[in-house]
Amino acid sequence: MPAQFAQVIPRQVGENLEEAPQYTGSPRQLFVYDIKLFFRNILYLPLMFFPLAPWPSGPLDEQYPSLKNIFDISLHLILFVVQLAFLISLPVLIYLPASLFVSYILGVLFLNYLVCQLLNRGIPEDGLKSTEDEYTQEWERHDDERWIFLNGICVGKNWLQNNVDRLSRTFHRPIVGVHNKTSGVVFDIIQCLIQRSLLFATPDVRECYILVKKALYQPGVKRVILILHSQGGIEGGMIVDWLLNEVPQDLLQYLEIYTFGIIANHFNNPYRDVFHSKGATQNGENRRRHNRAISHIEHYANSNDFASRFGVLHFTKLAAIHPLKNRFMGKVFINPRSGHQLNQHYLDSMFPLDETKRFAREPEEGDFMDLKVFIEGQSAQGEPLRHYENYMVSARQGKGGLRISTAEKADEAEVSNLSPVLPEGSRGWKDDVGFSRALAPCQLRTRDVSRLWQYRNGGRPM
Repeated sequence: MPAQFAQVIPRQVGENLEEAPQYTGSPRQLFVYDIKLFFRNILYLPLMFFPLAPWPSGPLDEQYPSLKNIFDISLHLILFVVQLAFLISLPVLIYLPASLFVSYILGVLFLNYLVCQLLNRGIPEDGLKSTEDEYTQEWERHDDERWIFLNGICVGKNWLQNNVDRLSRTFHRPIVGVHNKTSGVVFDIIQCLIQRSLLFATPDVRECYILVKKALYQPGVKRVILILHSQGGIEGGMIVDWLLNEVPQDLLQYLEIYTFGIIANHFNNPYRDVFHSKGATQNGENRRRHNRAISHIEHYANSNDFASRFGVLHFTKLAAIHPLKNRFMGKVFINPRSGHQLNQHYLDSMFPLDETKRFAREPEEGDFMDLKVFIEGQSAQGEPLRHYENYMVSARQGKGGLRISTAEKADEAEVSNLSPVLPEGSRGWKDDVGFSRALAPCQLRTRDVSRLWQYRNGGRPM
C-alpha cells in the first residue's frame, strides 16, 4: 500500500453503513448524531493546528511568528482557557442562587465579547477587500467575474485579510471577504453544532447571500466564484439552499463553488432538467441529461483534518439510500495530511506560491497537483467504464468520477472504482476513510481534473 495518496471523489459515494439524519429532520436527532460524530473524531481535534511550520507564504500564514499573528494566537489561547473553564464550571456552580449563577454566565460572556472585539473589529460593512498595490494593477482584468470568500472558525480581521490576500495572489483576482466573526475556538465549535442542527443563519450568512445574489443579477457578470472554508461551508450550504429557491436557473449557472476543509453536513445541487422515464430510451441507452443547477462544485479536504472528517469526508462517505434524501454534491479532493488553516495547511500545500509570493508556481514532483491517475473499474453510477467512451475527456473537464493517489511505482497511481467492492482481480485495499482503491497505470494528474487549478495566475477555464 502506498505511503501517500490523494483522492478525487466525484460526489457522494460509499456504503450504507449508517444513515445520517436528513439536514431538514429533527434538530434533536441531528444534534445527538453530531455529538457522537464529534467524539468519534476528537483525537483529530489537535491536528487542526499542526504542523506548526513551515510557513511558505511568510506573514500570510496563520502561524507565522509575526507580531499580528502572535497577538491573535495569544488572544485565542486566553479564550480557549476561559471558555473551557467556564463550561466545566457550569455543572459545579449550578447550585448557586439563580441571581449569582446568571450573573456569572453574563459576566463571562461579556468578557468573552470584549476579547473577541479585539479580533473582529474594523471590518467594513461591504466586506473586506484584498490588498491592491502596483503588482495587482498589472493583472489581467476579469470584469465579468466576482470572487467572494466566506471564512471559517477562529478568524478575526487579521487572518481574514491574510486569507483574501493569499487567494488574490493565487488567482490574480480581487477577492471580497465576508467576515464570519470568531467567538473563540470552543464557542465557534458549539456554534457549528447549533448551525448544523437548527440551520441557524447568523448575520454573515445573510450578508454573504445578499452579496452572491447581487453578483448573479448584476448585468455583465458571467461568473460568480464563491470560496468557502471550514464553518463557512455550513453557511455556504444554507446560502446555496436559499439561492436554489430564489434565483432563476439561467443565472444560477454562473455560480461556481470551491471549498476547503468544510464542516457542512449537506451540499445540495439538484438536477434542473426533465428526466426521461426509464423506458424512454433511444438505441437501447438512457437519454437522461446530467445538468446540475450549479455547474461546478469542488471540495478540497485534508484527510487528518478534524473539520474535514467531521464534515465533508464523513458525509461523502455515506451514500443516500433514497434519491429524495439529501446528498453531499460536488467533487472531493483529499490530500493526505493534517492541518485546518486555510493559507498554511491548504493553499500552501495545494496551490503553492513561487519565491516572489506573487504567483502560483507550477507543481513539482511530489506536489499534490502533480500526482498521477488512471481510471479503472466502475463509474460513480456503478456502470462499467467501457460504456464511457469520452470518460477521459470528461475527467479533464472536471466531470469525471475518479479518485487518485501516488503508488509504489513511479508509473502507477491509485484509483478508485467508486464502489465499496473492488473489481475482481484488481490489486487494492480499503482506505482509512472507508473507500476501496486499486492500482492502475497513470495517465492523468491531479491538476488535470481540478477546475480551480486552472484559475491560478489569472487563468480562465472554459
